[in-house]
Amino acid sequence: MLILTEKLSVAKDFADTLHAKKSEGCFRNQDITITYCQGHLFELCQPSFYDKKYEKWDVTDLPIIPRTFRYEKIPSATKQTKIVLSLLDEHKSDEIIIATDADREGELIARTVLAEAGITDISRCRRFWVSEALTQSVIAAGLENAKPLSSYNELARQAYARQQADWLVGINFTRLVSSGNTEVFPVGRVQTSVLFQIALRNHQAKNFTPQPYFELEAEFMDKSGSKVKALLINPETGKPHFERKSPYFQSAQASLPGSKVTDTTENSILRTERPPRLLNINALQKEAYRRHGYTPEKTLSIAESLYNSLKCLSYPRTPSRVMGDNNADLFLQKFDQLRADYPELSAHCNRDLITVENKHIFNSKSLESHHALIPLAPLPASASEEEKNVFTIVLENFLTVCMDDHKYNEKSITFCCGNYQFVATVRELVQKGWKAVCRNITAEEDSVTQTAASFDENDCSITFVRPLEKKTTPPKEYSIDTLLSFMEKPVDSDNARSEKLAGLGTPATRADIIQKLFSRGYVIEQEKKLYATEKALWLLTFLSKDRELSKIANVSQTTYWESELKANPELFERHIMEYVASCIKPGLCETYSKKPVGNCPLCKSPVTEQKLSFSCIRWKENPPCTFRIWKTFHNATVTADDAKTMLSGLATRTKNCKSKDGKAYKAKFRLNTDGILEQIFANSRVKNKD
Repeated sequence: MLILTEKLSVAKDFADTLHAKKSEGCFRNQDITITYCQGHLFELCQPSFYDKKYEKWDVTDLPIIPRTFRYEKIPSATKQTKIVLSLLDEHKSDEIIIATDADREGELIARTVLAEAGITDISRCRRFWVSEALTQSVIAAGLENAKPLSSYNELARQAYARQQADWLVGINFTRLVSSGNTEVFPVGRVQTSVLFQIALRNHQAKNFTPQPYFELEAEFMDKSGSKVKALLINPETGKPHFERKSPYFQSAQASLPGSKVTDTTENSILRTERPPRLLNINALQKEAYRRHGYTPEKTLSIAESLYNSLKCLSYPRTPSRVMGDNNADLFLQKFDQLRADYPELSAHCNRDLITVENKHIFNSKSLESHHALIPLAPLPASASEEEKNVFTIVLENFLTVCMDDHKYNEKSITFCCGNYQFVATVRELVQKGWKAVCRNITAEEDSVTQTAASFDENDCSITFVRPLEKKTTPPKEYSIDTLLSFMEKPVDSDNARSEKLAGLGTPATRADIIQKLFSRGYVIEQEKKLYATEKALWLLTFLSKDRELSKIANVSQTTYWESELKANPELFERHIMEYVASCIKPGLCETYSKKPVGNCPLCKSPVTEQKLSFSCIRWKENPPCTFRIWKTFHNATVTADDAKTMLSGLATRTKNCKSKDGKAYKAKFRLNTDGILEQIFANSRVKNKD
């Protein structure tokens, strides 16, 4: 028997269970060989494989649609690929267990390797499909219950269709947009729709016009001195907002102070807030960004170090936020171990909650390719500060999920004073539960939601009334954590479709998608806000000029394709081929011309945006002009608007900077008379050149 896993760590788990010894690129016992991939071993061939003319990017050669897609070895995995292919050839007449990850990508990895090994008859292949922690009992049960690989043919078709469709879109549209330009403009089926969403939010925030509105707040006090604040209800809308200070509003403001309440009504609901669920990789990335400013890519790297090197964290690239039903004993074992090591963090835990009946923790029906992130052992003393930070997030979450629910009575009180009605929301605590630990609770309560242990609404009067002048606020720019949330649960920007949309990317790929937007010069981050660059806006404008081409940037279209992929992969791929072909039209190409951000203070030539800096256009000449403004200066982002400001002789607005030893401070940036970037410290005239 040959067992094929996706990664070395899983192969080791099988080897421990089956008492197999390490050999080159595999593990062996008397009857079984266990080998492993290193993720993908093969990738789709580049266009030049099909025809040498494709080495040159020429729009007239588009569309490029291979009759049959071919694969080539990934250079970095050549050695292991050779071992895997050799073992598959050696065991092609034996039983083969496919134990790659239990998801679409794991299926693609296995099917590609089998095909490249020449194994077309899969009747002797069975599929090990387990999403739980690979304990010895789980592995034994998984091998016993392995189904014929053919049972997963539909998933394999989806995997191939997804991969090939992304190749078709990426290759053809990137060449279409980039041909004739000095820069490459990568286009992707998911990446470009995410980029559009960032640019759309930038546009909405920039062009938002605040609309004023008014509220009338009254304070009610009972005989004991307890106080509650409430808002006047607009009789025309039933809401506490007034577009103007109407006569009704003004009359209430003038006449009600000191008035007795003539009638009250009350509705009370017992609210229960369960602890936050266990983390998957996206939830960890969002929390690490909020607490420590780590990028998704950095968080993933740290988590993999905790998993691979320090052996104190479960498999990081998980999409699941639950454990399997069979993992209750494992979870309880880890809980008892960690509670002893971290008594202060676990003081409010309830061990009785750790039972398979608790579907908030254990739910095999909601389990995907791997169970949720949990700590497996105490953090080793050798861990770095960053490793400690990420481990602590997982540990706190793991312990918090074992705490009682937070409960409170939410009372909605309507006060009647003659013809006027005021409404207040009051909370009465029933059980503090998990919120007793107060770890990073960011829930925002309504401004009129109050906590009141006792208030006699039947015998109270108004002590004062005050008008509140407010303005509507623009939608917030995306930050990395809110963008991840959007990708998990996208919303149709044009509201054309009301149904739930499929997620953009997967939990394992979203960090890479966001990182590519940065590395390709499409997005910058400033004070934790994401902005589309001039390059990105040019790309999106180009795409928007053609009705068919613009669909690639549409979120609802992207999620529709994902739904179609799951429903009918063959039809999905055919539609993508037809779509790509329909978008290749004569005369569609344009040339990207960078707009200068100002003139060089040294030679007066235009300064344009580059990947890492704003540089004089003469930087390639001989001799070159050396003027440049780096996009990152003392850990602060320098935007195109900042460059324009400084090149006009002014200082930027105040920036959040960080010194070499990690200390935070604030400063403005400007160019001195020699064209050198310098800092102006707050409340000081001292300048620091760098």
